[in-house]
Parts: sequence; C-alpha cells; structure tokens
Amino acid sequence: MYNMKNIKSYLAMLIASVLLLSSCSDSFFDVNTDPNNPSTVTPNYVLPSGLASSAFVIGGYYHALGSMWTQQYAQSPSASQWNDWESYNLTEDNFDNQFTTLYAGYSAVNSGGALIDYEYVRNNTSASGNWKYYAISTLMQAYTFQVLADLYDQIPFTEALNGVKNIQPHYEAGPVVYDSLLSRIDKAMSKDFSAITAQDPGTSDLIFGGDMAKWQQFANTLKLKMYLRYVNVDPNKYKTQIQTLLASNNFLATDAAFSAFKPEETGYNPFYNTFVNRLAGNISANTTMINFLTANSDPRKSKFYTASVKGTNYNGVATGESKSLAGLTIDNYATPTFSNISPVYFFTVEETDFLIAEAQARYGTTVAAQAAFNAGVSASLVREGLKANAISYPYNGIQSIIEQKWVAATNKRAIEAFFDYNRTGYPNFFTESSISVLQPGQRPKRLYFPASERKSNVNTPAKVALTVKVWWGL
Repeated sequence: MYNMKNIKSYLAMLIASVLLLSSCSDSFFDVNTDPNNPSTVTPNYVLPSGLASSAFVIGGYYHALGSMWTQQYAQSPSASQWNDWESYNLTEDNFDNQFTTLYAGYSAVNSGGALIDYEYVRNNTSASGNWKYYAISTLMQAYTFQVLADLYDQIPFTEALNGVKNIQPHYEAGPVVYDSLLSRIDKAMSKDFSAITAQDPGTSDLIFGGDMAKWQQFANTLKLKMYLRYVNVDPNKYKTQIQTLLASNNFLATDAAFSAFKPEETGYNPFYNTFVNRLAGNISANTTMINFLTANSDPRKSKFYTASVKGTNYNGVATGESKSLAGLTIDNYATPTFSNISPVYFFTVEETDFLIAEAQARYGTTVAAQAAFNAGVSASLVREGLKANAISYPYNGIQSIIEQKWVAATNKRAIEAFFDYNRTGYPNFFTESSISVLQPGQRPKRLYFPASERKSNVNTPAKVALTVKVWWGL
C-alpha cells in the first residue's frame, strides 16, 4: 500500500497541477514567483488544494474499500494485495494515511489536510464577507467530515483543526457532528452571495466553477443524504425538513465531480493511479455484481467491466475466493473499466435521484418515489452510453431503490454503497467471505481508530470492533 511518503509525493504533484489549472492571473506566471509556494496565501490557492485532497482520499482508497466490501470488486487470483480487506483482518494501521491526509496531510499551502484547507478558507473569508468561498469551503468540509464520521462513528471535530493550540482534540459522537454540520450548512447558505465582497471563485472552484445555484443544490442534496441517516435512530427528527426539501425540489441535476486529472502519471485519477496502474493485477470483477447483472440481462455489465483477456468473458471472483483459484490470473476474469482521468464523484445525478426516491418512499408518495427510482435507473444507463429505456427494473420500495443505487455506484460511488448497506441491509444477497476472520454472519461496519491517533492523541477512544455498528446503522 501507499505509505505517507508516497501519498505526499503523488498528492503534491496533483495539487501543483490543480493549482496551475485553477489560476488564470498573469502574476501567477511571473518567473520570480513560485506558484506552488505563494507568498500571499489566498483562497483561490487553498480551495483547490482542499478539493484535490478530498478527491484523492474519497475517490481513491475509500472508493476501493467500498467496492470490495459491497462486492463490486474482488481480489484477483495469483495476487494478494487486498486479502486482508476480504478477510476483514484489519489493524489500526489500515487507512491511517487516508485519515491523516484529510486532517493533516500534505498541502501545497500550509502542510495541512483537506479539512484544514477548508478551515483556512472559512476563517479568512468570513471576516471579509467573501461569502462564495466561505460557502463552498463550508460545504466541502461538511461533506468530508460526514464521510469520516460514517467510517469511524466518532471523530475529532470541535477541537480539531486548531494546529498547535490543541494537538490532542477530543472525539465527538456522530450525531453531534451531524447536527453541527447541518447548522453550519444552513448558516453558510444564508449569506449574501451578491455582496460586493463576495468574490467569484471562477476556476478555483473545480466542481462548479463558482456557480452558487449549483452549490445550493449541492447543499440541499447533502442535507437530504444526512437527514436520511437518521431513519434507524429517530425517523421523525428531520421529517419536516425532508418534506420541505422534497416540496422545493431543488436538488442536483448535474454531477458534483472533481475532474482535474491529466493523462500523465502525476495527474491520474487516484483509484487508477494506485489500484490499476501502480498495483496492477489485483482487482477483478466480483461474482456478486456480475451475477446480478447477468441474471437481469443488464447491458451495463459490459460498460462497468472489461471482458477477460483470456476467453473474452465476464467471469467474476467471489469475495475471499482468490486463494483457491490455483493456476488462474487476473487475465481469466473481467476487470473494472476505469480510466486514468475518470472523475471523482462527490454526487452523481443518479445518486441524487435515488436519494429523492428513498425520501419519497419514506416521507412522500409512492408515485413520486417510483418516478425518482426510474429516473435514477435511466440516468445510470445514459451515463454508460445506453438508451434511457435500455432496461427497466420493477419498483418495490426501499429494497429496489438501494439495490439500484448499489449497481449505479459501480466505479463511481462505492463508499456510499457501503454506508447504504450498513444502514438498510440492502442488497441482502451478498456472499460471506470464505476467508473471513469474523464469526459467521458478521460483517465490517466501521474502521478502527487510526494508529497515528492512538500514538499521538490521548483522547482517542478505546478500540471498537469492526462489527459494531455506527450510530445510524442497523
């Protein structure tokens, strides 16, 4: 796996290229100025750094983990890089680097991580009324915090991001983090974006180019996702807010994606860079997803996966099966279709449709839920270059919504599929890993608190088993 030195090196090069792409001022190209170490640190430099760091982790190792743990991908035979993931034999060292990268990893600006970059922008724009930058950084920080809270259940939050002022922040429970983030989102989106002090982010906003109408849709979509996390805990807590959002129907109609990648190794998509290019030969299609698509004659199978080198088939490997496939290699199996410049998606159009479908199923009408469900399936088909009606699936409530959300997440939003699985129990046909170190019927529902935190932060909670649900889980 990547060590921290590798991560810093790759991310440094990626951020440097992102900063070059996002800058359009003549002074940026002054031969007497180092664009990677600006003397005046302004939001237009720091925001893209934060976006790149979030994309690097969420679209890299977190996507890979979600894909393995929701049986979209599998460890290839004649290789063993990800056997620990399939056996669930994790330690506190696993995903330590990713946690550190988000909190305090490399940044071309201040040696901080994505969360610190966003905090820097928030602090330095709120005082001047630079509300567009303030809102974007608040939303992306909330998004990143939310992913971490879903993986760890408790995270450093209120006392975090204060540098040397507090190097041992206390951890706070997921519901506390969520409620605070939801309040922050509303506060940020209540600002006056037409104020003379509200600078246009332009190309430094690598998601929407400074389009605040789309950021409002992002905020609404993010809030809907977070509200739905409460359905197993207190389904009525945000019922009114959900119904208000559904009534206004101002959600994302476009992808929220980071696409500032280049067809050179220093600018590759993070998943491609590590799992396809650097550690080639380790990832195959998973039998569970292949079987589902085959049983339903779903034309997306040949879009999600590339046929095997040997035999030109779409065979998959079951979770944990790779060790028993003597004499076979990745060439005997289908592999994920993934480009070196594939975007990292924070939301896809189809994911938004399925979020709306679930919200309508729980708090609205069956008719509206089915319409959103069908829209999600169609959006996924169109994305893959197919006709919107290339295949239809029957609607049968929450189960069908989450199943199709899982399918559509292939190669794009697998970490969200993992969260949905733990929250709803769907899909309910996953196979048990044949090499699992857990008890029969058990599955992972979280990550261990990182080793670096255990060593440096006395306030790190006691170790919790992977099988213990996070606060919103089943």
